[in-house]
Amino acid sequence: MSFLDMFRSTKKPDIDESVLSRLRKAGSNLSKLHSIEFFPYFPARDTAEKAAVVLRNVGFEVSVERAAQGDAWLCLATRTMIPEPAELQRIRCEFVALAASLNGEYDGWGTGVVK
Repeated sequence: MSFLDMFRSTKKPDIDESVLSRLRKAGSNLSKLHSIEFFPYFPARDTAEKAAVVLRNVGFEVSVERAAQGDAWLCLATRTMIPEPAELQRIRCEFVALAASLNGEYDGWGTGVVK
């Protein structure tokens, strides 16, 4: 487990607040901008590329790469933002819906500590 993984959420809808709490305890200043990574996975590269187009159109920086394990493709989406619970929950809902529409899976988000 990497340091970033300690601050990565899972699929539970209420986990965002828990991750924010862990970031706060680690000394992160949650009123500052964080580079947040979002992790949707897809079964094929072409599906991940379709998701990437959608995500770029709504302001995410996106790269498509082979998942670290297995045959899936990661559509790594990044946005610099203040990590506010309501916004993270809204984004979660959108990523879950996008992933489901393309037979993929959303695996949460992560960020590092910002002092």
